[in-house]
Amino acid sequence: MCHGGIEVLVREIIRGTGDSYATFLVSADDLPDAVRASFPSIRDLFIWSLQADPADESLRLVDWLKKHRVDIAHFHFGTYGWYARSWSNCPIPHVSNSGIPCVSTNHGAFTLFDCVAPYRPLWFKLLSLPLFWPAKLRQIFHVRWEATVSLNDLSSVRKWFFPARAKFFQLYHSKIHENEKHEISEKKLVILCLGTVGERKGQQYLLEAFAQIAGSHPGWELILAGRHGHGTTMARIEQLLQQNPAIRHRVKILPGVSDETALDLLKTSAIFAMPSTAEGLGLSLQEAQFYGCACIGSRVGGIPELIEDEVTGILVPPADSQALAAGLIRLIDNPELRTRFSEMGRQSIVARGMTAERMVGKYLKLYEDTIQIGSDKSMIS
Repeated sequence: MCHGGIEVLVREIIRGTGDSYATFLVSADDLPDAVRASFPSIRDLFIWSLQADPADESLRLVDWLKKHRVDIAHFHFGTYGWYARSWSNCPIPHVSNSGIPCVSTNHGAFTLFDCVAPYRPLWFKLLSLPLFWPAKLRQIFHVRWEATVSLNDLSSVRKWFFPARAKFFQLYHSKIHENEKHEISEKKLVILCLGTVGERKGQQYLLEAFAQIAGSHPGWELILAGRHGHGTTMARIEQLLQQNPAIRHRVKILPGVSDETALDLLKTSAIFAMPSTAEGLGLSLQEAQFYGCACIGSRVGGIPELIEDEVTGILVPPADSQALAAGLIRLIDNPELRTRFSEMGRQSIVARGMTAERMVGKYLKLYEDTIQIGSDKSMIS
Protein backbone atom coordinates (compact mmCIF):
# COMPACT_ATOMS: atom_id res chain seq x y z
CA MET A 1 0.00 0.00 0.00
CA CYS A 2 2.91 2.34 -0.78
CA HIS A 3 3.10 4.70 -3.77
CA GLY A 4 4.48 2.37 -6.43
CA GLY A 5 2.39 1.70 -9.51
CA ILE A 6 1.06 -1.67 -8.37
CA GLU A 7 0.15 -0.38 -4.91
CA VAL A 8 -1.63 2.66 -6.35
CA LEU A 9 -3.72 0.50 -8.67
CA VAL A 10 -4.55 -2.03 -5.95
CA ARG A 11 -5.81 0.84 -3.82
CA GLU A 12 -8.07 1.97 -6.68
CA ILE A 13 -9.41 -1.56 -7.16
CA ILE A 14 -10.12 -1.99 -3.43
CA ARG A 15 -11.80 1.39 -3.25
CA GLY A 16 -13.85 0.83 -6.40
CA THR A 17 -15.04 -2.67 -5.51
CA GLY A 18 -15.82 -1.85 -1.87
CA ASP A 19 -19.58 -1.67 -2.38
CA SER A 20 -19.64 -5.15 -3.93
CA TYR A 21 -16.86 -7.09 -2.22
CA ALA A 22 -15.16 -7.24 1.14
CA THR A 23 -11.37 -7.30 0.79
CA PHE A 24 -9.00 -9.58 2.66
CA LEU A 25 -5.59 -8.13 1.93
CA VAL A 26 -2.30 -10.01 1.75
CA SER A 27 0.82 -7.88 2.17
CA ALA A 28 4.36 -8.08 3.49
CA ASP A 29 3.74 -4.90 5.50
CA ASP A 30 1.27 -3.90 8.16
CA LEU A 31 -1.17 -1.09 7.36
CA PRO A 32 -1.12 2.20 9.26
CA ASP A 33 -4.36 3.03 11.04
CA ALA A 34 -4.96 5.94 8.65
CA VAL A 35 -4.82 3.61 5.65
CA ARG A 36 -7.17 1.11 7.28
CA ALA A 37 -9.61 3.92 8.01
CA SER A 38 -9.50 5.01 4.36
CA PHE A 39 -10.45 1.53 3.14
CA PRO A 40 -13.38 0.29 5.24
CA SER A 41 -13.91 -2.68 2.89
CA ILE A 42 -10.62 -4.23 4.11
CA ARG A 43 -11.87 -6.70 6.70
CA ASP A 44 -8.61 -8.39 7.64
CA LEU A 45 -4.90 -8.42 6.78
CA PHE A 46 -2.59 -11.37 6.25
CA ILE A 47 1.03 -10.30 6.77
CA TRP A 48 3.23 -12.48 4.60
CA SER A 49 6.55 -13.04 6.36
CA LEU A 50 9.50 -12.64 4.02
CA GLN A 51 11.71 -14.39 6.58
CA ALA A 52 9.60 -17.54 6.79
CA ASP A 53 9.68 -20.47 4.37
CA PRO A 54 7.46 -19.49 1.40
CA ALA A 55 5.95 -22.98 1.16
CA ASP A 56 4.90 -22.79 4.82
CA GLU A 57 3.50 -19.29 4.28
CA SER A 58 1.50 -20.58 1.31
CA LEU A 59 -0.17 -23.22 3.48
CA ARG A 60 -0.80 -20.66 6.21
CA LEU A 61 -2.37 -18.38 3.59
CA VAL A 62 -4.68 -21.16 2.38
CA ASP A 63 -5.94 -21.75 5.92
CA TRP A 64 -6.52 -18.01 6.40
CA LEU A 65 -8.40 -17.61 3.12
CA LYS A 66 -10.60 -20.64 3.83
CA LYS A 67 -11.33 -19.38 7.34
CA HIS A 68 -12.66 -16.16 5.82
CA ARG A 69 -14.55 -18.02 3.08
CA VAL A 70 -12.88 -15.99 0.37
CA ASP A 71 -14.60 -16.31 -3.02
CA ILE A 72 -11.69 -15.32 -5.27
CA ALA A 73 -7.98 -14.60 -4.83
CA HIS A 74 -6.47 -11.86 -7.01
CA PHE A 75 -2.65 -11.78 -7.19
CA HIS A 76 -0.71 -8.77 -8.49
CA PHE A 77 2.92 -8.99 -9.63
CA GLY A 78 5.55 -8.67 -12.32
CA THR A 79 6.00 -11.76 -14.49
CA TYR A 80 7.81 -13.88 -11.89
CA GLY A 81 6.39 -12.23 -8.77
CA TRP A 82 4.79 -14.17 -5.91
CA TYR A 83 7.55 -16.80 -6.30
CA ALA A 84 6.14 -17.75 -9.71
CA ARG A 85 9.56 -19.03 -10.76
CA SER A 86 9.47 -21.63 -7.97
CA TRP A 87 7.63 -24.93 -8.32
CA SER A 88 7.03 -25.35 -4.58
CA ASN A 89 7.03 -21.81 -3.16
CA CYS A 90 4.41 -20.06 -5.28
CA PRO A 91 1.17 -19.80 -3.26
CA ILE A 92 -1.12 -19.69 -6.31
CA PRO A 93 -1.22 -23.47 -7.00
CA HIS A 94 -1.80 -24.11 -3.28
CA VAL A 95 -4.71 -21.66 -3.16
CA SER A 96 -6.16 -22.94 -6.44
CA ASN A 97 -5.95 -26.58 -5.32
CA SER A 98 -7.83 -25.66 -2.15
CA GLY A 99 -10.86 -24.79 -4.27
CA ILE A 100 -10.50 -21.00 -4.27
CA PRO A 101 -10.39 -19.62 -7.85
CA CYS A 102 -7.28 -17.55 -8.52
CA VAL A 103 -6.76 -14.71 -10.99
CA SER A 104 -3.74 -12.51 -11.57
CA THR A 105 -2.56 -9.22 -13.04
CA ASN A 106 0.90 -8.91 -14.57
CA HIS A 107 1.95 -5.27 -14.17
CA GLY A 108 5.15 -5.51 -16.18
CA ALA A 109 6.40 -8.13 -18.62
CA PHE A 110 9.85 -6.73 -19.37
CA THR A 111 11.88 -9.76 -20.42
CA LEU A 112 11.59 -13.53 -20.37
CA PHE A 113 14.68 -13.50 -18.14
CA ASP A 114 13.06 -11.48 -15.33
CA CYS A 115 13.37 -14.68 -13.32
CA VAL A 116 17.05 -13.84 -12.65
CA ALA A 117 18.89 -10.65 -11.76
CA PRO A 118 19.60 -8.44 -14.81
CA TYR A 119 23.32 -8.31 -14.07
CA ARG A 120 23.66 -12.08 -14.59
CA PRO A 121 25.47 -13.11 -17.81
CA LEU A 122 23.47 -14.53 -20.69
CA TRP A 123 24.80 -18.07 -20.20
CA PHE A 124 23.51 -18.04 -16.62
CA LYS A 125 20.10 -16.83 -17.76
CA LEU A 126 19.87 -19.53 -20.42
CA LEU A 127 20.81 -22.25 -17.96
CA SER A 128 18.30 -20.95 -15.39
CA LEU A 129 15.33 -20.68 -17.73
CA PRO A 130 14.58 -24.45 -17.93
CA LEU A 131 14.18 -24.39 -14.14
CA PHE A 132 12.00 -21.29 -13.88
CA TRP A 133 9.90 -21.33 -17.07
CA PRO A 134 7.93 -24.51 -16.17
CA ALA A 135 7.15 -23.10 -12.72
CA LYS A 136 5.73 -19.92 -14.22
CA LEU A 137 3.73 -21.98 -16.69
CA ARG A 138 2.34 -24.00 -13.79
CA GLN A 139 1.32 -20.77 -12.05
CA ILE A 140 -0.53 -19.61 -15.18
CA PHE A 141 -2.43 -22.87 -15.46
CA HIS A 142 -3.59 -22.42 -11.86
CA VAL A 143 -5.26 -19.07 -12.54
CA ARG A 144 -8.52 -18.61 -14.41
CA TRP A 145 -6.98 -15.64 -16.25
CA GLU A 146 -4.00 -13.31 -16.16
CA ALA A 147 -4.41 -9.69 -17.22
CA THR A 148 -1.64 -7.53 -18.64
CA VAL A 149 -1.54 -3.73 -18.47
CA SER A 150 -0.50 -3.12 -22.10
CA LEU A 151 -0.85 -4.69 -25.52
CA ASN A 152 2.93 -4.93 -25.69
CA ASP A 153 2.99 -7.04 -22.54
CA LEU A 154 0.13 -9.17 -23.84
CA SER A 155 2.06 -9.95 -27.01
CA SER A 156 5.18 -10.79 -24.99
CA VAL A 157 3.63 -13.20 -22.48
CA ARG A 158 1.62 -14.97 -25.17
CA LYS A 159 4.89 -15.70 -26.99
CA TRP A 160 6.92 -16.57 -23.90
CA PHE A 161 4.31 -18.86 -22.34
CA PHE A 162 2.61 -20.06 -25.53
CA PRO A 163 1.08 -23.27 -24.09
CA ALA A 164 -1.12 -21.07 -21.87
CA ARG A 165 -1.60 -18.17 -24.28
CA ALA A 166 -5.41 -18.41 -24.04
CA LYS A 167 -5.22 -17.44 -20.34
CA PHE A 168 -3.96 -13.93 -21.12
CA PHE A 169 -5.82 -10.77 -22.04
CA GLN A 170 -5.14 -7.03 -21.79
CA LEU A 171 -6.86 -4.49 -19.54
CA TYR A 172 -5.83 -0.84 -19.31
CA HIS A 173 -5.34 0.39 -15.74
CA SER A 174 -5.77 3.91 -14.41
CA LYS A 175 -6.25 6.04 -11.31
CA ILE A 176 -7.86 8.90 -13.23
CA HIS A 177 -11.51 9.46 -12.29
CA GLU A 178 -14.22 10.16 -14.84
CA ASN A 179 -15.96 12.78 -12.73
CA GLU A 180 -12.82 14.85 -12.29
CA LYS A 181 -13.35 18.18 -14.01
CA HIS A 182 -9.89 19.50 -14.78
CA GLU A 183 -8.89 22.59 -16.61
CA ILE A 184 -5.27 22.69 -17.73
CA SER A 185 -3.35 24.84 -15.25
CA GLU A 186 -0.79 27.48 -16.05
CA LYS A 187 2.42 25.62 -16.66
CA LYS A 188 5.80 26.30 -15.10
CA LEU A 189 9.15 25.90 -16.88
CA VAL A 190 9.61 22.46 -15.37
CA ILE A 191 10.61 19.10 -16.81
CA LEU A 192 9.07 16.48 -14.51
CA CYS A 193 9.88 12.81 -14.10
CA LEU A 194 7.62 11.09 -11.57
CA GLY A 195 8.32 7.50 -10.59
CA THR A 196 10.44 5.26 -8.41
CA VAL A 197 14.11 6.15 -8.93
CA GLY A 198 15.79 3.07 -10.37
CA GLU A 199 17.77 1.65 -13.25
CA ARG A 200 14.67 0.66 -15.23
CA LYS A 201 13.14 4.15 -14.96
CA GLY A 202 16.15 5.78 -16.65
CA GLN A 203 16.39 8.99 -14.59
CA GLN A 204 20.15 9.04 -15.10
CA TYR A 205 19.66 9.46 -18.87
CA LEU A 206 17.24 12.31 -18.31
CA LEU A 207 19.75 14.06 -16.07
CA GLU A 208 22.46 13.58 -18.70
CA ALA A 209 20.13 15.12 -21.29
CA PHE A 210 19.29 18.05 -19.03
CA ALA A 211 23.00 18.71 -18.47
CA GLN A 212 23.42 18.98 -22.25
CA ILE A 213 20.67 21.57 -22.72
CA ALA A 214 20.56 23.50 -19.44
CA GLY A 215 23.17 26.07 -20.43
CA SER A 216 21.28 27.17 -23.53
CA HIS A 217 17.89 27.11 -21.83
CA PRO A 218 18.08 29.11 -18.59
CA GLY A 219 14.99 29.28 -16.43
CA TRP A 220 14.04 25.62 -16.89
CA GLU A 221 14.20 23.20 -13.97
CA LEU A 222 14.28 19.41 -13.73
CA ILE A 223 12.33 17.64 -10.98
CA LEU A 224 12.93 13.96 -10.22
CA ALA A 225 10.12 12.93 -7.89
CA GLY A 226 9.57 9.47 -6.45
CA ARG A 227 10.82 7.09 -3.82
CA HIS A 228 14.38 5.84 -4.09
CA GLY A 229 14.27 2.20 -5.10
CA HIS A 230 17.77 1.62 -6.48
CA GLY A 231 20.91 2.83 -4.72
CA THR A 232 23.16 2.51 -7.77
CA THR A 233 20.96 4.85 -9.79
CA MET A 234 20.97 7.45 -7.01
CA ALA A 235 24.76 7.20 -6.84
CA ARG A 236 24.94 7.80 -10.60
CA ILE A 237 22.64 10.82 -10.29
CA GLU A 238 24.78 12.29 -7.52
CA GLN A 239 27.90 11.69 -9.60
CA LEU A 240 26.36 13.53 -12.55
CA LEU A 241 25.45 16.47 -10.34
CA GLN A 242 29.00 16.64 -9.05
CA GLN A 243 30.29 16.64 -12.61
CA ASN A 244 27.84 19.43 -13.56
CA PRO A 245 27.80 21.79 -10.56
CA ALA A 246 26.27 24.61 -12.62
CA ILE A 247 22.93 22.77 -12.85
CA ARG A 248 22.73 21.46 -9.29
CA HIS A 249 20.50 24.32 -8.15
CA ARG A 250 18.17 23.67 -11.10
CA VAL A 251 17.65 19.98 -10.30
CA LYS A 252 15.23 19.08 -7.51
CA ILE A 253 15.15 15.54 -6.14
CA LEU A 254 11.97 14.82 -4.18
CA PRO A 255 12.17 11.34 -2.66
CA GLY A 256 8.92 11.22 -0.71
CA VAL A 257 6.06 12.99 -2.46
CA SER A 258 2.49 12.77 -1.21
CA ASP A 259 -0.43 12.17 -3.56
CA GLU A 260 -1.28 15.86 -3.27
CA THR A 261 2.25 16.99 -4.15
CA ALA A 262 2.44 14.58 -7.08
CA LEU A 263 -0.88 15.87 -8.41
CA ASP A 264 0.27 19.48 -8.13
CA LEU A 265 3.49 18.65 -10.01
CA LEU A 266 1.56 16.95 -12.80
CA LYS A 267 -0.83 19.88 -13.14
CA THR A 268 1.84 22.58 -13.23
CA SER A 269 4.81 21.06 -15.10
CA ALA A 270 5.14 22.03 -18.75
CA ILE A 271 6.97 18.86 -19.83
CA PHE A 272 6.78 15.30 -18.56
CA ALA A 273 9.56 12.86 -19.39
CA MET A 274 9.46 9.08 -19.05
CA PRO A 275 12.97 7.87 -20.04
CA SER A 276 12.40 4.25 -19.00
CA THR A 277 14.40 1.37 -20.42
CA ALA A 278 11.46 -0.96 -19.70
CA GLU A 279 7.86 -0.14 -18.78
CA GLY A 280 4.55 -1.95 -18.39
CA LEU A 281 2.34 0.96 -19.40
CA GLY A 282 3.36 4.10 -17.51
CA LEU A 283 0.76 5.17 -14.96
CA SER A 284 2.36 8.56 -14.27
CA LEU A 285 2.71 9.20 -18.02
CA GLN A 286 -1.00 8.51 -18.44
CA GLU A 287 -1.78 11.04 -15.70
CA ALA A 288 0.66 13.58 -17.15
CA GLN A 289 -1.18 13.47 -20.47
CA PHE A 290 -4.53 13.86 -18.74
CA TYR A 291 -3.28 16.91 -16.83
CA GLY A 292 -1.93 18.61 -19.92
CA CYS A 293 1.83 18.02 -19.87
CA ALA A 294 3.67 17.83 -23.18
CA CYS A 295 5.19 14.36 -22.98
CA ILE A 296 8.35 12.67 -24.18
CA GLY A 297 9.14 9.02 -23.54
CA SER A 298 11.22 6.04 -24.56
CA ARG A 299 10.09 3.72 -27.31
CA VAL A 300 9.74 0.71 -24.98
CA GLY A 301 6.99 -1.40 -23.40
CA GLY A 302 3.57 0.22 -23.26
CA ILE A 303 4.82 3.81 -23.63
CA PRO A 304 4.09 3.90 -27.41
CA GLU A 305 0.50 2.91 -26.57
CA LEU A 306 0.17 6.22 -24.72
CA ILE A 307 2.42 8.42 -26.85
CA GLU A 308 1.69 8.38 -30.56
CA ASP A 309 4.91 9.82 -31.94
CA GLU A 310 4.52 13.39 -33.24
CA VAL A 311 0.77 13.29 -32.50
CA THR A 312 0.42 13.13 -28.71
CA GLY A 313 4.11 13.48 -27.84
CA ILE A 314 7.65 12.51 -28.78
CA LEU A 315 9.19 9.05 -28.68
CA VAL A 316 12.96 8.52 -28.48
CA PRO A 317 15.18 5.42 -28.27
CA PRO A 318 15.80 4.15 -24.73
CA ALA A 319 19.06 4.91 -22.89
CA ASP A 320 19.92 7.61 -25.45
CA SER A 321 20.56 10.90 -23.65
CA GLN A 322 21.41 12.75 -26.89
CA ALA A 323 18.09 11.83 -28.52
CA LEU A 324 16.31 12.75 -25.30
CA ALA A 325 18.10 16.12 -25.21
CA ALA A 326 17.12 16.80 -28.83
CA GLY A 327 13.48 16.03 -28.07
CA LEU A 328 13.50 18.24 -24.99
CA ILE A 329 14.97 21.11 -27.01
CA ARG A 330 12.12 20.80 -29.53
CA LEU A 331 9.55 21.00 -26.75
CA ILE A 332 11.28 23.83 -24.90
CA ASP A 333 11.82 25.95 -28.01
CA ASN A 334 8.33 25.44 -29.41
CA PRO A 335 5.48 26.45 -27.07
CA GLU A 336 2.94 25.79 -29.84
CA LEU A 337 4.15 22.20 -30.10
CA ARG A 338 3.81 21.79 -26.33
CA THR A 339 0.27 23.12 -26.49
CA ARG A 340 -0.67 20.76 -29.32
CA PHE A 341 0.74 17.71 -27.57
CA SER A 342 -0.94 18.81 -24.35
CA GLU A 343 -4.35 19.01 -25.98
CA MET A 344 -3.99 15.87 -28.10
CA GLY A 345 -2.59 13.81 -25.25
CA ARG A 346 -5.46 14.66 -22.93
CA GLN A 347 -8.04 13.99 -25.65
CA SER A 348 -6.48 10.58 -26.28
CA ILE A 349 -6.72 9.52 -22.63
CA VAL A 350 -10.35 10.64 -22.39
CA ALA A 351 -11.35 9.09 -25.74
CA ARG A 352 -9.86 5.70 -24.82
CA GLY A 353 -11.67 5.59 -21.48
CA MET A 354 -8.51 5.19 -19.42
CA THR A 355 -10.19 5.77 -16.08
CA ALA A 356 -10.37 4.05 -12.72
CA GLU A 357 -14.11 3.52 -13.15
CA ARG A 358 -13.63 1.64 -16.44
CA MET A 359 -10.88 -0.47 -14.89
CA VAL A 360 -12.92 -1.33 -11.81
CA GLY A 361 -16.03 -2.07 -13.88
CA LYS A 362 -14.11 -4.58 -15.99
CA TYR A 363 -12.66 -6.26 -12.91
CA LEU A 364 -16.09 -6.50 -11.28
CA LYS A 365 -17.46 -8.24 -14.38
CA LEU A 366 -14.44 -10.58 -14.46
CA TYR A 367 -14.82 -11.42 -10.77
CA GLU A 368 -18.53 -12.15 -11.17
CA ASP A 369 -17.95 -14.38 -14.20
CA THR A 370 -15.10 -16.23 -12.50
CA ILE A 371 -17.05 -16.87 -9.31
CA GLN A 372 -20.13 -17.96 -11.30
CA ILE A 373 -18.10 -20.43 -13.36
CA GLY A 374 -16.63 -21.85 -10.16
CA SER A 375 -20.08 -22.15 -8.63
CA ASP A 376 -21.46 -23.91 -11.71
CA LYS A 377 -18.60 -26.43 -11.65
CA SER A 378 -19.26 -27.15 -7.98
CA MET A 379 -22.94 -27.79 -8.68
CA ILE A 380 -22.08 -30.17 -11.54
CA SER A 381 -19.57 -32.12 -9.46
